Amino acid sequence: MRGIYGDDGYVTVEAAIVFTALTAVIGTVIAGVLTVATYLGAVGMARDGARAAALGDLAAARSVVTEREPDALVTVTAGSPGGAPDSATGHLVYRVHVTVPGRLFDVSATAVIVGEPQDVQG
Repeated sequence: MRGIYGDDGYVTVEAAIVFTALTAVIGTVIAGVLTVATYLGAVGMARDGARAAALGDLAAARSVVTEREPDALVTVTAGSPGGAPDSATGHLVYRVHVTVPGRLFDVSATAVIVGEPQDVQG
């Protein structure tokens, strides 16, 4: 039964709404997958930077990250375990924090590693 104005175009409008919603959902899923991939890359860069820092070269830790992702923000800090000076062993703990711009939001990752023993003079 037809209404006063008829049902012509009803299916077209419904299809347009469904396809718009479907496109939005698929776009959001793809952006989410790309953001997860960016996060995994940031974790890898932080890990590689921490390995370089553990060898005692903080500049190399920064350059390892910025070579792979020029837009990344890198923070490298060195300290002793527990925050107190460890004069007995000479170990330092290196923390590398990487922030990378992602599709949906900025992604950050941190890696912590114990460095090689430093020469302790006693």
